[in-house]
Amino acid sequence: MTATIALALTTSVLFGLGDFLGGVATRRDSTFAVTGTSHMISICLMVIAVLILPSASPTASDLGFGALSGLLGVVGVLSLYSALAVGRMSIVAPVSAALSAALPAIFDFAMGTTLSPITISGICLALVAIVIVSIAPDEQLHEPIHEYRPRLALGLAMLSGVGFSGGFIALSFTSAESGLTPIVAARVVSIAVSVVLALRLGRGFPVGRSALRPTIGAGLTDALANITMLTAIRIGPLAVASVLGSLFPVVVVAFARIFLKERLHIWQKFGVVLAVAAVLFSAMP
Repeated sequence: MTATIALALTTSVLFGLGDFLGGVATRRDSTFAVTGTSHMISICLMVIAVLILPSASPTASDLGFGALSGLLGVVGVLSLYSALAVGRMSIVAPVSAALSAALPAIFDFAMGTTLSPITISGICLALVAIVIVSIAPDEQLHEPIHEYRPRLALGLAMLSGVGFSGGFIALSFTSAESGLTPIVAARVVSIAVSVVLALRLGRGFPVGRSALRPTIGAGLTDALANITMLTAIRIGPLAVASVLGSLFPVVVVAFARIFLKERLHIWQKFGVVLAVAAVLFSAMP
């Protein structure tokens, strides 16, 4: 299980960095354009990895589950950004992150996976840490003119969490022999959806020059995160991979503190401590 823990934590770091860069980019261009452009960069790196690694033998089922993962994943991303646009992060982020971690774990247990009590304790601590670290003071989130729509935001946050978790579960059905081809299929679908929405609803495609650099960074980290997450899911158990892979709010808070000089509140510090404890518990036999 040590390899699963290491890969899942690496995923959280990469997803956290990608979310931070994506958040910077979406302040300069539309969500659709940033998502589509970053995913196009991501798929280029994935294709290179597929060509370098030993040849894969994907089945139609592998590609189908990969495509499903991409569709659910892009629903998660777009729903999350939309929820943040009409709601408060103190509600949106914890709901999305906790659901994306908890639902695959519940699915894994329902499928018969057994874990030691101390590992289960680590998973529970990680879920609590995700919620606590995601909480941010409301006054830092929006301008005073922002129009809040709390019910819509909550619904979108729940849809986001279901989308992300569904993507994790779909990838768990792909075979090891398929290599990285399922996440390439996932990116083909997410790019198609994002580009169409960017052209029809956004400000065009691809992103403008001002958002290009953080979008490139988001695309590169997205590719690496998907590779490490897919590997962690396949090694298993899914419950450990999904929960520890969803600790990215800790990373986002850390980067915001370092680069944007945002103040780390006392409960967020407590959440970071819980996250570290969760990792230690999950690593124990």
